[in-house]
Amino acid sequence: MRRFTDILPPPGPVRVLQTNNLIATIGYGLYTSGSAIFFVKESGISPSMVGLGFSAAGLAGVLLSMPIGRLADRWNSRDVSIACSTVLALLLIAAVFVHSFWEYLPVITGIGIVEAGGNVARGSLLAELVPKEQRVRTAAYSRVVTNIGFSLGALCAGVVLGVNTRAAYASLILGMAVAALAAAALSLRLPRPRSDRMGAGKETSGTRTYDLPYIAVSVVSSTTLIGNTVLTVGLPLWIITHTAVPPPLAAWMILGNTLLVIALQVRMSRGSDTVAGARRMQRGAFAVLALACASAAAVAELSTLAATGVLLVTVALLTLGELWGESANWSFRYGLAPDNAHGAYGGMYALGGSLPNIVGPVVVTFCTARFVPGGWFILASIFVAGLLANGPVISWAERTRTPEDATSSAGQQAGTDTVSSLMTPNRESG
Repeated sequence: MRRFTDILPPPGPVRVLQTNNLIATIGYGLYTSGSAIFFVKESGISPSMVGLGFSAAGLAGVLLSMPIGRLADRWNSRDVSIACSTVLALLLIAAVFVHSFWEYLPVITGIGIVEAGGNVARGSLLAELVPKEQRVRTAAYSRVVTNIGFSLGALCAGVVLGVNTRAAYASLILGMAVAALAAAALSLRLPRPRSDRMGAGKETSGTRTYDLPYIAVSVVSSTTLIGNTVLTVGLPLWIITHTAVPPPLAAWMILGNTLLVIALQVRMSRGSDTVAGARRMQRGAFAVLALACASAAAVAELSTLAATGVLLVTVALLTLGELWGESANWSFRYGLAPDNAHGAYGGMYALGGSLPNIVGPVVVTFCTARFVPGGWFILASIFVAGLLANGPVISWAERTRTPEDATSSAGQQAGTDTVSSLMTPNRESG
């Protein structure tokens, strides 16, 4: 029992945040596994219209994330997060009763808006409750918990989907509603951030409507996320259509990636606690992602055994790029934002980071299907371009920070040696 409790975050806000995250992501795993099926089979909406609704929800969430982030700065990020979770639960309950596209569209769009807004508010809340030098490590723990929660939700959904009834499909959507309400209730245990410490509601020189250098950093940094699309979309299609690799590996490699992220994300985030460290880590991420694309191209020309071996190397490189890229992203998101505007800046970062997510699936599928095997080298060139843009863009953002922002970054550097005081397991008693 002691070994189990030692790996938990210490009692207090961080443990509440991580428990909240686990509950919410279990619900999300349930919802994503069955919602599309429910809307097609039980609500009578065509698959294309369901996809259109999801796209509209994603776009609306991106566009409104900044206004919701500003609301979190002016009002209170904890209360905005609770409000988003509560509204989300109500919309999910309403989703069970839709029977046409025009009923479905406003409900699913609302879900997308409060989901995105809740993510921004929770990111701001983390910045407000966790010291500067510990935010990246805490975010790394959050990502581990997210992977665990989503996996548990998806596993449970697989069992429920086997029942194949309306009640079973609806229970997946309502399961996320229950999780959202539980997360909102649990968030009431979190303290309200001190406005005098964060400068909430005050317009300062660090608060900008749009910070172009900061958005540019988010675009370049989020380009590493295309590696996730390569893993989950491009590589499986490539395996099935152009290689001698056994098809089951297309699914198993994604499971292996998830397990590696759970096991290694916190450890691999070390060294990214400062903007300078994150810059170096992001260079490494772009480099290994480019190498992964080159190795994927070679798989098509090899025998089954050799191709399987090279595929495993490719997955390892993609996973390493994901681990380093995510850690660098968190550092830039918090390290380059003023402490009085983490909500608004979180919205800006989401806005810039949405571009690779939108174009990634199209680019990956087009390149790997249309140009064989040259498309993989086109993808590699995208990561090389990110590697070359990394230094100039981050330097631009650092030059345009206000003196208050520079002080924040300096404080982040000074606290690096104590980064594990909040989250590192206590082994002195073991």
